[in-house]
Amino acid sequence: MLARLLVAVLGALLATACTVPPRDLDDEERRGRDDDEDPTDPTDPTDPTDPTDPVDPVDPGSVSPGGGCVADVDCAEDAAHAGLCVAGVCMQTASAACSEPGSSAECGAGLRCWELTDNAPICWPSCDAFACAGTCDTDGACVPSTTTAATCDQEAAFYCPETGSGGCPPNSHLDGESCYCDDGYVVNAAGTGCEPGASGGEGGCPPNSHLEGDGCYCNDGFQVNTAGTACEHACEGDGDCTGGLVCGADFTCQEPPCTEDSCGAGMLCSTSGRCVVDIGTPPVGTPPTCSDIPSITCTGGEANCGQLIAFNPRQGDGYWDYPLNGETEANQYRSFARRDMVALIKYASASVRCAAAGWTVGNGGRLGLGDMSEQTGAIPGTSIGEPGHPEGTHVDGHDMDIAYFQEGTADNTLRPICDHTNGSADAYHCVAEPDSLDVWRTALFIAKLHDSPQLRVIGVDGKVGPLVESAIDQLCTSGWVTGPACGAGLALAYEVTDGGAGWFAFHHHHLHVSILSQDDGYAGGSLVTRGKDACLSLVGCGRPALDVDPRRTLYRPLLTRVR
Repeated sequence: MLARLLVAVLGALLATACTVPPRDLDDEERRGRDDDEDPTDPTDPTDPTDPTDPVDPVDPGSVSPGGGCVADVDCAEDAAHAGLCVAGVCMQTASAACSEPGSSAECGAGLRCWELTDNAPICWPSCDAFACAGTCDTDGACVPSTTTAATCDQEAAFYCPETGSGGCPPNSHLDGESCYCDDGYVVNAAGTGCEPGASGGEGGCPPNSHLEGDGCYCNDGFQVNTAGTACEHACEGDGDCTGGLVCGADFTCQEPPCTEDSCGAGMLCSTSGRCVVDIGTPPVGTPPTCSDIPSITCTGGEANCGQLIAFNPRQGDGYWDYPLNGETEANQYRSFARRDMVALIKYASASVRCAAAGWTVGNGGRLGLGDMSEQTGAIPGTSIGEPGHPEGTHVDGHDMDIAYFQEGTADNTLRPICDHTNGSADAYHCVAEPDSLDVWRTALFIAKLHDSPQLRVIGVDGKVGPLVESAIDQLCTSGWVTGPACGAGLALAYEVTDGGAGWFAFHHHHLHVSILSQDDGYAGGSLVTRGKDACLSLVGCGRPALDVDPRRTLYRPLLTRVR
């Protein structure tokens, strides 16, 4: 509860803000009364509580607990509990130390006991018993707000923050139940206050980054630096780029805007100013309004959304989780994913089913789902002694293999969509242009995956990547796609040659989706890399040699030998 942690939120900085123990009815100096006056005598013309006294027509102790106040004398009291003004809200002293947090034994009716600081038990008004000038917290207690904290008198109130808001230290403010440094200030080394510095995002994130959940992510136009500790522009001007590249509007080095005649054979100049693969024109028609799409949102925080669940039902709106890689209908042990991953895939597949219902390209079937994780979070195959993916992938439900949408096939299960052999040897990647890829539906599906703020990366084969980029560009231009996928930079990773990131091989029969936890991001001094520069594995870019890579036996069709 924030208000009861006005001191504890950032430690010792506020520990001295309230060192005097609560005062009671015998504190004559605070109350401003003379010992020889009867404070309860309504006929005494010197009684400051006398409503008939023209000098002081207002009872200074008439504000009930929970009401707004400037000083202690504003707040009502009773025989056992003195009135206190705490950050602009009237409260009362407790008759003794709190027997337990939230106890009512030490307080009057409708109030409960918590300590503001050590040895300072205070009776906090309950919102169901009093009108609250501040705000009601999760315990149902009336606590100060930024507005009330700004109204109290530091000299006359039991507790009044000096310069911060809502009981936070100077140069900081209250946001939810936490204190954040104001613009131009950063958290000091001790974590107890805010000092001048270049503050970027919220909650102590590095400059040019922002807070998402409990993690820091680079703002648009910035990328993680080489050390993984900050966010920076890839370029500030054309002079920062080499090889004829220019600095684009998103502060990344890129090809100069194309012209009608500047793109080579097989390419075209898109409205975005980029040369893209000429894959023909997008499907015609008007994008439909889709109102029956399942929600992409997972609520309940990481405790709920990070829970591994079986992907059920097995067949749904636009998808099919069929048995593969040794699974059976009765035991699909490789099909467990995070709850938020399940929601994302259901959302994206249903979106494609609805939006592309009138398209004449492709087979129009459900999208096949491949390996996820085992129920324990282990790599699929671990329980039978044959983990089928490199270390750091397909663990804890973060990753999923998914088929490409296809044309010229009976369905969209995980199968090669191109020639992938050199002679009789399997190259484990496309060696020729894909000949069964439904590029438009695949691009639409990948674009919808970008609607999740937790998306880390989508990996595809090196022959597929340029086609999908071209298709998404054109789908955005024609109105089939809106949202993050039409912004600066896709989270689409692929390798035309083997660069060691893990995408070059084993993606000729599926795309790979990876998401972050809700609390991933800035941890241990490094920012998680997202987007086209991300590696297959979260533990690094290293991966096994082709001849021992566990993926070489996955997604192979069963054949009958003719004798």
